[in-house]
Amino acid sequence: MSKSDIDSALRQWRDSGLISSELAERLLTDHTERKRAGRRRFLQYAVSATAGILLVIAAVTFFSWSWPDLGPGVRTCVIAGAGIAALLLGMRFEAAQRFVPVTWALQTSGLILLLAAFLYSMQAWNNGTAGGVVVGLLALAIPAATIPIFVRRNPIMPAVATALAYAFLAAFLLRAFDLDADIIIWIVDGALVTTLAGLGLLLYTGRAESVSRRTLYAFSVCLYGGYPMVGMTAIGPLELDDNALLALDAWLLVITALALWGIHRAPAALRSARYVHHLAASVLLAIPLGFGTTLEVYELPPLGAAATIAGAGACGLWYGLARDARSVVVCSCVTILCAAWYLGVDAGERLGTALALAFTAVLFFWVATRLGRMRES
Repeated sequence: MSKSDIDSALRQWRDSGLISSELAERLLTDHTERKRAGRRRFLQYAVSATAGILLVIAAVTFFSWSWPDLGPGVRTCVIAGAGIAALLLGMRFEAAQRFVPVTWALQTSGLILLLAAFLYSMQAWNNGTAGGVVVGLLALAIPAATIPIFVRRNPIMPAVATALAYAFLAAFLLRAFDLDADIIIWIVDGALVTTLAGLGLLLYTGRAESVSRRTLYAFSVCLYGGYPMVGMTAIGPLELDDNALLALDAWLLVITALALWGIHRAPAALRSARYVHHLAASVLLAIPLGFGTTLEVYELPPLGAAATIAGAGACGLWYGLARDARSVVVCSCVTILCAAWYLGVDAGERLGTALALAFTAVLFFWVATRLGRMRES
């Protein structure tokens, strides 16, 4: 709810005698401060995430420079040292309750640098050798050592460490046993399915009591981690080629169904309106997956591909308008706009582009009028 909505509601309550003028002023001031703090926190998240990405890029760029005076083993130690330093620094700042979003970015960057160090160590020690086995065991020990610590500190880092744990597991299998890539993918798939089943059981048995956000976040991250695993499994061991998109489509339907279940049918302890953001993400993911499936797998004409994408956007728009889910409405509008733009550009004529964009504009005007009626009611 915006500041103007709050201001209008408080003014009506004050005029009707429900609250005093002093209370209305205090409530408005408190809401303004909370909104300002929320904006600052969002900006802090965005800037700190960017800083973490830049740190990793800078490290990888610098280390790929290949220092002529240092051997691969020393370079591996330097990369690992940088990762450990970033990890410990982030944990230290978090313990002091200072710059919390920055600390999460630092810890995540540290874990990624450690993973990069374990993979870069192949330049020094081959897979399956004594050095490779030691590095593989260290890769396996990192998530085992950090996740219990993260669980006691905050709900964000356990989810991040859980997502990266699959990459560390793959590094362990590669460095210690020099397994074939297809075998590694199957093993990581099994770990992912086992983790999802375990977390799902914890959530199911937690119906009668408050559910830990750590469990929910870890479960959500594992679900989204399934996208690359499903894609790699379909392309690698299953050799589905273009049909790998069908597997990704199926996983998208699974996540969408779980989000809808969490909104409408889940037990009270698990039900949350925030799951609409997962629906919004599914609508956006339907754009590349939909175009890829219709054009590459089924070889539909451009009109059929655009109609499919627009249909997904229309379904999301219908749901978002009915539930006043703004994120779903916005993402659905983007989806329909992409479909209209693709159809107009493919027509190769200015008339086709103009008609597609005009239709989209009329649709968005209609959505705006619906939103206006909803707000008035």
